Amino acid sequence: MTLPTLAQIKELFTRFPLSVFSSLITMCLMIYLIEVDGPESAYFETLVKIAFSASLGVFMFTALRLLGDKNPLCLVGILAMVGYYLILPDMKHPSSIIFERHFFLMLGFFIMIFWANYWRSNPSNEAFWEWTQRVLFGFVTSIFFTIVLYAGLSGALYAIDTLFSLDISGKRYAQLLLFIIGLFGVNYFLSQIPKSSDDLTTHSYSKVETIFTKYILTPLVIGYFFILYTYTFQILITQSFPKGILAWIIIAFSIVAVVTYLFWTPMWSARAKKYRRFLFLALFLQTLMLGLAISMRVGDYAWTEHRVFVALLGLWLFGISLYFLLFKNAKYKWVFISLTATIMIGQLSAYQIGKKSQQNRLRHILSSTQPLSEKSDIQTRYEISDIIRYLSKTHGIESLNPIIPDIVASYHDEHQGDKEVNYYAYDFPSFATNKLGFSVIEYWDMQREKEGTIPLSLYRSMSASVDISGYDWMVDATYLKDSKEPMGRAQYEESQTMILPTNTVFTLSPESLEIEENNITISKISLEAFFKTLKEDETLKHVRYEEIKDDEKLDFIYHDKNISVKLMLLEISTDNNKSFEHIRAKVLYKRH
Repeated sequence: MTLPTLAQIKELFTRFPLSVFSSLITMCLMIYLIEVDGPESAYFETLVKIAFSASLGVFMFTALRLLGDKNPLCLVGILAMVGYYLILPDMKHPSSIIFERHFFLMLGFFIMIFWANYWRSNPSNEAFWEWTQRVLFGFVTSIFFTIVLYAGLSGALYAIDTLFSLDISGKRYAQLLLFIIGLFGVNYFLSQIPKSSDDLTTHSYSKVETIFTKYILTPLVIGYFFILYTYTFQILITQSFPKGILAWIIIAFSIVAVVTYLFWTPMWSARAKKYRRFLFLALFLQTLMLGLAISMRVGDYAWTEHRVFVALLGLWLFGISLYFLLFKNAKYKWVFISLTATIMIGQLSAYQIGKKSQQNRLRHILSSTQPLSEKSDIQTRYEISDIIRYLSKTHGIESLNPIIPDIVASYHDEHQGDKEVNYYAYDFPSFATNKLGFSVIEYWDMQREKEGTIPLSLYRSMSASVDISGYDWMVDATYLKDSKEPMGRAQYEESQTMILPTNTVFTLSPESLEIEENNITISKISLEAFFKTLKEDETLKHVRYEEIKDDEKLDFIYHDKNISVKLMLLEISTDNNKSFEHIRAKVLYKRH
């Protein structure tokens, strides 16, 4: 790598002026935003939106420049950036969906760079792949050189900080990375884009490229092929339904397969050409399985934006598979053009489809399962919890306003003025389900109950005073599964008549309450039947660390000629196998 000359820098600015300008704006704004005090600083949201819009322009203006030299295309790009700025939502606390959509938009424009130069021509596949390789190699090498440069400069900065005790802020390392990307990385990538497709000559693969294609990509495709078709045959033989992860595995296999096919372009022999269409036949058959898998997920859980993306990618794979199977002279450029269109269509439709579909699903479940309570079917409670969680965190709390307006309004009233909680809505799913009549359900809660392994976990809050009439003393007793020491040694608390002798020990376990005086056991009261009744109580089946109002269920009373005992459970919890892990109780005691 040699340093660019002034003539080369000038040529780069002349060729991609708006791309370079967008990169510099993004770099400067991001460096500034790291420096200031977060969302509360002046003009923070405006500057974040400008930075987002400008970063989109890096690839967008590059692609538009390759489409042609016409100024109207630049104007279209500028108008698109302004429109993108205007439709960006609240950016003080942006949700993950904003970054996801931005990434896919940039990916769409990046893929557009591969075909923009050929949109009016009909190049051979060899010529198109040569251009694609140059662009791809320029992008990969720009990333590599950026990492190397950042590693060297950040190491030097750390050395200066350590040796001279300058106390350099951690912000400087992030700002240094942005500076290198904006000033070097982007511009190096742009400089590697060929000036003209006419000057390109197809080159033979180097040894590294041959090894990468033959011995890395190809074995990966064969491995995926074997796994997927073995699983497909298993489904056909056992008549079982495909697992949800199958769709993503098929997408991964298909992407690797298409990339491998493209990398083989300079190495296809005349004899091998008649076999290469079998790869697209394999893809075509897997798209049918992909369609089955995604239709089942949508049938059970409706659409989300990710399922829309998978479905669109499935349609894209189905289309290009048919294209390469039916046309002997199928052109590579249509693979990239159709992929760009698929990504852009997904951006325009996926999020709204997912939002509407989940709103309708929630509306249907709520209308058909009233009233809701802790005794309602756990699958239903989980689905309601999951939809509320998805909508509130992906599309905002207001997306639930058409369905549960009273709960949304109540939540806003309760958190009025608390902007961070109001925006992030981390606690909204729990708040909403409690208003609906049950505690929020996680996926593992549902699985545990279906498997019969849901733990029992409950507590009883005690008032400031306890009625100890009929008893003389009250002590605390605790059981911990892994503890070897007695946890219930007597403690004086509220008795007003006598002090319990310090040589009296209560040892609590799920099997018994043992009482010792002067190291002699005077009583060992069996608790097995009592705790068994609690574990089998249907009204406590769905309880997960909830306050129990029916105190009598948590009380155990025992009398004989020597003692009177009342065990008042305060807190109990079991593991997945319903073995007690923790018991905390108060013991009321009278010695006759």
